[in-house]
This record gives sequence, C-alpha cells and structure tokens, in this order.
Amino acid sequence: MQLYSYREKTPKPALLTASSGQPIYDVDTDALDGDLLINQYFLDSIDSAVNARIPAREAFAKAAAAHGYFIVTNDVTKYTKAKLFGRVGKKTKIFARLGISQVLPGQSDTTLTAARGFSIKFYTEEGNLDLLSINIPVFLYRNAFLFIGLFHTFSNNPKTNIQDPNAIIDFIVQNPIILHNLLWFFSEFGIPKGYRHMNAFPIHSFQLYNEEGQTFFARFKILSELGFEPLSLDQASAISSYDFNFFIRDLYNSIERKNYPTWTLEMDVLNVCDIKQLNFDPFDVTRLWPNGTYTTVPIGKIILDRNVENYFAEAEQAAFNPINLVPGIKNPPEQLFQVRTFAYSSAQKNRLGNNFNKIPINCPMYAETYNRDGDPPVLDNGGDAVNYYPNSFNGPVPFYDPARPRKQFKIVEKSIVHLEDSRRFYKEVLATDAQKQRLVENFARTSLRVKHTLQEKLIKLFRKVDCDLADRYIKTLDKLKKNVKLPNVVEDLDDNNLYPYSNV
Repeated sequence: MQLYSYREKTPKPALLTASSGQPIYDVDTDALDGDLLINQYFLDSIDSAVNARIPAREAFAKAAAAHGYFIVTNDVTKYTKAKLFGRVGKKTKIFARLGISQVLPGQSDTTLTAARGFSIKFYTEEGNLDLLSINIPVFLYRNAFLFIGLFHTFSNNPKTNIQDPNAIIDFIVQNPIILHNLLWFFSEFGIPKGYRHMNAFPIHSFQLYNEEGQTFFARFKILSELGFEPLSLDQASAISSYDFNFFIRDLYNSIERKNYPTWTLEMDVLNVCDIKQLNFDPFDVTRLWPNGTYTTVPIGKIILDRNVENYFAEAEQAAFNPINLVPGIKNPPEQLFQVRTFAYSSAQKNRLGNNFNKIPINCPMYAETYNRDGDPPVLDNGGDAVNYYPNSFNGPVPFYDPARPRKQFKIVEKSIVHLEDSRRFYKEVLATDAQKQRLVENFARTSLRVKHTLQEKLIKLFRKVDCDLADRYIKTLDKLKKNVKLPNVVEDLDDNNLYPYSNV
C-alpha cells in the first residue's frame, strides 16, 4: 500500500540523474547494446548496490522505527531540573526504534525467547537524551564479563553456525543470576501482542537532581496505554506462519491510520536519604525494588505519530547510547552502565564511523566540540574555529552546573545470587497454573535437544527455586520427548536424546 500512497502524492516522475547530478539518457538504461565501462548509469548503480550495506547491529538488528513527541503531563521539577520535564504541556521531538534481539531481518517477530527493545532519542535543548529499554523489568547480570559470555552463548556455534541449546542451558546453570530474567522472558511476559502492547524498562537506577541540588534515584518505566497483552503460544505460532513481520507491520499500519501508539513515562523514586536504610541494593539491575519502598511518579506521554520516510537513513543509522543524558539526570553508579556505555559507543563507531552524531537522525539541536575530521559526514567540520582546549581565542567553554552533585555516588557491588527473586516470580507473579505451565513449556522446548547431564543440572537449579517448577519441568520434558515426531529425512537424530527423562 505504501507504493500506491507514494504515487498519489507524486503527480509526475522526477528526472533521473546520476548520484553526481547529471541527467541519465534513456539509451543508457539498456545494458545490452553499449559499452558498460563508460555507461555512467550502470557504473553508478552497480557501485551503489554492492556497497549498500553497513555492518549490522549485533543485537536488535530487526526493528520498527517511528518519529513522535513526548509531552509532559505532571510537574516533576521537585525531582529533576531536566528542561524537557520543565513544565506541564511541554513537547519534545523524539525518535524511537523498537527491535528484537538475536533475530535477523527475514526471521519471525514472534520468536518466543528473544528480548524486545525500545530505544527513544529525545531531542532536547540540552542535548539528546537516550533511554534504552527492554521489555522485562530486570536485567540478566551485573558482572561485566557475563556480557561477553552471554552474547556468545546465544549466538551461533562457531563451527556449526547454528544456535546450540547445550550452550544456553550450560550458561544458565553456570550463572544462576540470569535465571530471574529468563523466567520473565520464558513466561507470557516475554512476548507481547505487538510493540503497541509492550511495556519497556530502562533498567538502571538513574541519579536525578533538582535546581536546589537535592538528589534522588529513579527507575523509569514506559507503559503501554493499551495495556500489556501477551501472545499465546498458539497465536505466536499461527502469526509466525502467516506474517514474519507482524510486529513491524502492526506498528506501521497503526501510525498510517492515525491510531497513534502511546505510552506513559513514569518513574519509581527513592530519596537519597533513604538509601542507607534499605535492606536491598537499589542499584542491582537483576532485582526489582520491593513494593512499598518507593514512590511512583507519572511524568508524561510518549506518542509515535509519523513513520520514517527512509528506513535506512533513519532507523539503520540511528545511534543510541546510555551515556547520552542531560542536566538533571546523572549516570547511575553501577558497573553495568559503564560497560554498556563503552559497548554501544564502540559498536556505533564500527557501524557508522567516528562522526555518527553528525548523521541527521542523530544530530542534536546544538553541538559545539573540538572534534575534527574523520569519516564522513563531517558537516562544516568546525569551520575556522579554534580546535583545541583550553585556549585564549573564545573557543567553546564547559558548562558549570552548581546543582549537579560534584561527587560520584559510590557503591560496593557483590557477586550474590538471590534465588528468592526467582521464587517470588514463580509463586506470586505467575498467579495461575496456565502461566506456570507456559513458562515450563518454553524451557522444555528450549532444552529438548540438550544432553541429560545438563537437563539434570537445570532440574537441580529449578528445585532450589521451587519444587513445583522442577516437577513440572520433568513431566513436561517427558511428554515432549514422547510426542516428538520427526520425518524420516532427519538422518542425524540421536534417539538417546529423545528418551523420557524419568526413564534414564
């Protein structure tokens, strides 16, 4: 339908030119009768085609994207001096990218055990604010080294080039801290009914400060106005066989029909004075803040009202980084934030070059730096301005913010695994038998082809969480193995792996 819309708004064709502006002659559009090595149209076209791709994102490669705005609905100046939150009714332009991890373009949006991401760039007068979120309120780990191991675990095996469930289950039992997150992912909370029904969480506990220098810590939440709604396993399977791009198509069509997707931006707030009295670590991204320990404060609405005009120029060249914060919002003190900042910056330079912030979709409203040269685009490259700091020639000077905390809040992080969070999720958050069974079925399907020794280790871990979880897993795994029916063309089938667990 998009092509018909384009034809309606384009009364007549434009003149075809080469990329350097010269008109293309009609005889040069036929390659069968002529000298291709002097055919500018052919050379220009083939060169563009074979050099069109840039390095893909290692995570969240497949995504939808749209423009929109953020509007403040509640006064939060008590907590932060950030100007984009400065007054009720204030609007800020935004760009959002909603993606799915470990899934490439052409693969299904309804993959059951993949994380979904929601990254938003706020174009504020104080610079760009990037909020990078996932669809689960807890992260996988705190230890920076697990970033590398987890990434390799869920990537393809270096020899077979296919994902190895043995590696996934082994990584879980070796690092039980990630279990809490995976219980959320493997449950119905892992796969929403499209992006419009998805909630998102920037994970970290950000340090806020107001005009008086008072400090607070906050966890932001992005909640769908439609309310979270999951896809059932049957729905996900049916949609996958019909439309691999369901999530993207649903978001795009809703915007085109002016049924604009909307989310509420909220924050859970802790007073800095209360931090030392807490009996939990408020900076542990693998855990939820207990109910009753914080104040929930609504901030405003996030509304997506315009689809991208060119996906590559906007969505593919968009660069987000957690370090992109504004006055009034300070970085959290935990190590994971530092790791993500480095990883995102390095990845963007690899994909887009050193000047990725000069690409139009990433350009802030105002920027004055001493950075020069490098990969295009360089724009005016600083013109004739002085290119070193400090200097005596009226070059840009730093901003002094008297309200900003001068000392970095320091914490001591410990390698402690809290299985009670997993236990609480299984026994309290999953309130029904059907919810528990869905979680177990996803784990059983993921580990169906895994060696028995690893299945046994997973069962031991489950039993430490809850005996019912372990028992359900054993029964479900047995049932799946008994019911496996593969066609005769599967020649490398290992019958031993399909024996019921209880009979081994």
